[in-house]
Amino acid sequence: MIQLLAFLASIVPAVLWLWFFWSRDRYEREPKSLIGKLFLWGLLSGFWAAGLNEFLFAVFGPQVNAAGEGGAIALAVTLLTAMVILAALNEETMKYLVTTNSTRNDPRFNEVVDGMIYMTTAALGFAAGENFGYIMRAFVGTFQAAAEGGASAGQAGTSAFVAAFAVTAPLRALLSTIGHVSWSGLVGYVLGRRIVGGGSARSVVIGLFGAGVLHTAFNLPQFLDPNDALFTPYFAISVVVWAVSVAVYFLLLRRALGASPFRRDQLARHAQPVEAPGPAA
Repeated sequence: MIQLLAFLASIVPAVLWLWFFWSRDRYEREPKSLIGKLFLWGLLSGFWAAGLNEFLFAVFGPQVNAAGEGGAIALAVTLLTAMVILAALNEETMKYLVTTNSTRNDPRFNEVVDGMIYMTTAALGFAAGENFGYIMRAFVGTFQAAAEGGASAGQAGTSAFVAAFAVTAPLRALLSTIGHVSWSGLVGYVLGRRIVGGGSARSVVIGLFGAGVLHTAFNLPQFLDPNDALFTPYFAISVVVWAVSVAVYFLLLRRALGASPFRRDQLARHAQPVEAPGPAA
């Protein structure tokens, strides 16, 4: 039952967000079959990304802890930052790879905004899978901690339910999910420029790096928070980074829609003068 609720709490917001962003592409919307495929590939890519992240945490985690316990705070922060950067780049690269492998030679990829919509779709699938894992971990972790603290099974279950579905699920549905969309949207914009507008391959690499930097700037303060709590200055920094990322996304989306050839065609058709009816015979 908890698994089903966690699945719904992760999938339903992602699908609703998918409809919202898909509908922004108002001049030539992408086919639902392709959107569905990209969402599924994004979901599946999360498993590979999560596995590689676990490897990174296993490699860096003990070193970070050892440096911190030994008083080498600067080294601990440096190692932690390196771990978070690599994890962020891993996730952004996975979302990019599943998108470009599915759409690079697709004739329906015919305007810059398509790159943003495709990457957004993969990001939402990725976020849905990631959120399911976080919701389940919040439930299980809170339940175990409450039980070990002497709470009854009913009390532990209530605490776990609140932590998972009243705190973790809503926050991730908004912050983490839209964060993934924003960072992937940046990559999607440069990918669209590359495929349709003749942009350089170098610009895609720069876009991936930029997405990784914003992703890192969002995640790192939460790793640095010694209390691991909400509504702290560390959390506030993450929210500011998130807001900047969202603003950049919508700025690029507006620019891409403004450059759409289908928009120009619609405007041209609407601008054609209407001929006055001739005299009656």
